[in-house]
Amino acid sequence: MDKLYDIIIIGEGISGMTAGIYARRAGAEVLILEKGAVGGQAALTYEIGNYPGFKNISGIELVTTIQQQVLALGVEIRYAKVLEIQDGYIKTVKTKDTEYHCKAIILCLGASPKNLGLPNEDKLLGRGISYCAVCDGAFYRGKTVAVIGGGNAAAEDALYLSHLASKVHLIYRSGSMKAQEFLFEQILDAEKSGKIELHSNCEVVHIDGTSKVEKITMLNKMSGENTVLDVDGIFIAVGRFADTGWLQGLVETDKNGYIVVDERKRTNVAGIYAGGDCTNTKLRQLVTASADGAIAATNAYEYAKTIKID
Repeated sequence: MDKLYDIIIIGEGISGMTAGIYARRAGAEVLILEKGAVGGQAALTYEIGNYPGFKNISGIELVTTIQQQVLALGVEIRYAKVLEIQDGYIKTVKTKDTEYHCKAIILCLGASPKNLGLPNEDKLLGRGISYCAVCDGAFYRGKTVAVIGGGNAAAEDALYLSHLASKVHLIYRSGSMKAQEFLFEQILDAEKSGKIELHSNCEVVHIDGTSKVEKITMLNKMSGENTVLDVDGIFIAVGRFADTGWLQGLVETDKNGYIVVDERKRTNVAGIYAGGDCTNTKLRQLVTASADGAIAATNAYEYAKTIKID
């Protein structure tokens, strides 16, 4: 057997990195595996104002700072997509090229953006359709864009884009936005200035474009009327889903795919823990993800110490 880790953490978001910090400081041999880039969704956030210790900080600055702390402690980080987990007294984590062995696992898988389910959506992804305003907003400087969604993420995207685009159409299905009040107040200020136009009780039903986005058709659910808007880009922010399908029933999930954990972040499988946005928590925030990681790491290492190898 190659190196035996005490804990393997899958995911390098806020929860996974916090788990790495707590586990390593307790003395565990820790490996973090990440399929994409550091920080998860947090890294894509333009400005964070509710993380303790920082009045305002960009997402990428926050996650980079935490990653530096993780690396300074000696936590190993490798970039590879996990394809399979094999449970057992010693657990095996398989990637395309390698398999790793450990005593305990912490799943910090985060959540992925939901799509609209419209015919042209996949075809025009990257050609006018985006799920990340911070990543792609600069391409739409001086242009007209639509943001679809009524929650905090949509409000933040619309506000960010209002400083770049000439016009932002903010489209949401309900009669009022679900964004926090302080965000909605900023949206109203931007509406007064003409930078953002609100479309309540509306749903995008069609996206037009051959090689790039050109128009969207919007259905007003109250009047039944369709309106066509000329737009250069569409930013979709209609929620997220837990990226747990690949686990293939290894651990218990709820009807929405979120991993079921107890107060100690234990799953129904001994030695497998989970934290952050992929779990059945009622609040998905950076600070709760961080707390989940700390709790999961503490309990996972206690479990790992019970595994004895001759």
